[in-house]
Amino acid sequence: MGARRLYRLAMRVWMVQALILGLSSHFYSRKRKCLVHSRFLQVYQWLLMASSLGMYYIYWGYAQVYFVKNTFRRQDFVSQISEGSVRFQLITLVVQVIWKVVYEQHACRFYSKLSRILHKELRQKEPSDFYYGLFFVKFHNYLHNFNFGLSVLMILGLRTIGWMDIVVNIYFIYTSVARESILFAYVLLLLNFGEALRLNSEQEQDSYAKAMAQLRRQERLLGMLGAVHRIFAWQVATALLFQLYFNTCTIYLGYSFVIQRKDVLRADLRNMKLLFTCMSLVVRLLDSLLLQIACEHLLAESNRLCAIPKVRESPEMGSQDSQAAQRQWEMSVLRSAIRRGRPQESRVLGMFRMDMRSAFVLLSSSLAYGTIIIQLGYVRGPGTHA
Repeated sequence: MGARRLYRLAMRVWMVQALILGLSSHFYSRKRKCLVHSRFLQVYQWLLMASSLGMYYIYWGYAQVYFVKNTFRRQDFVSQISEGSVRFQLITLVVQVIWKVVYEQHACRFYSKLSRILHKELRQKEPSDFYYGLFFVKFHNYLHNFNFGLSVLMILGLRTIGWMDIVVNIYFIYTSVARESILFAYVLLLLNFGEALRLNSEQEQDSYAKAMAQLRRQERLLGMLGAVHRIFAWQVATALLFQLYFNTCTIYLGYSFVIQRKDVLRADLRNMKLLFTCMSLVVRLLDSLLLQIACEHLLAESNRLCAIPKVRESPEMGSQDSQAAQRQWEMSVLRSAIRRGRPQESRVLGMFRMDMRSAFVLLSSSLAYGTIIIQLGYVRGPGTHA
């Protein structure tokens, strides 16, 4: 199967599951070749959002008794960090609901405009190899949100698995997919913006009108890109902070499996726990790395200058068109230099820049906080099991 067919299949799978799970109130119309809003899907989405908020209280209550007593040497401490993770999920869930209500239509409108520019104005035939590679890795990481093996392994062999365990794990999968689906859409938009800026800068124009259209298109794309960054700002910030906390808890959870009493669980199950824990950590760190790569690639394409217009001199206008096109191109170079001198335009909530090495910051912070929390685990509280 070719890369293009595999890409279309992956996009169909992602869009269909987003509609089934009520993650979007828009569907893709082949006739219009854009995303179309649906009242029925909007009502269905709101019902599922209200249900997810109501189910959280059941999820939070059951998460407190999910682990069997005396499973870990420091059971109370594990319960505390687990409860913190559950509470953090409420923050991400509220941000998701607000984003869907306020910004979803704007994001879909930008996607439709960008697709129209790519296919009608720039006449894109095939995305680049970089686009395909990053997309498939991101899609692979997205599918890992459906993996609930670690949650089941944490209680397997210690108690019987009931129907409430199944409900809680399904709810955890749903919230994870809902959170990562928005980030998936964000990365997809970044990749499409990168393709549009690349194709636009590679075009060589031979007339003043075409050169001006090219420069105006570049400014329009950069303006749309800044708006997209602002639309996804809160979602990206909360997702990265949640990943930082979740990675820290995952590191401590893996450490707890290592020091777990050998008489509690068989060695093969403990090894499977460690394997799934490492897999979860690696996938999340790789996901952050993909976001960093996409943003750095997009930043490079944004700073890329359009080709110098080679305008032919006409008998009527002489060299006026050529000189005017040259001056407009020089003005675009000046505007690009001014943008590079304004780092706040690429900031998210004023906290960090999208071209910073966010993945390595998350990795080092997760390891540092994981080490600290392991050391805190040695401190015995009044109710901590030795």
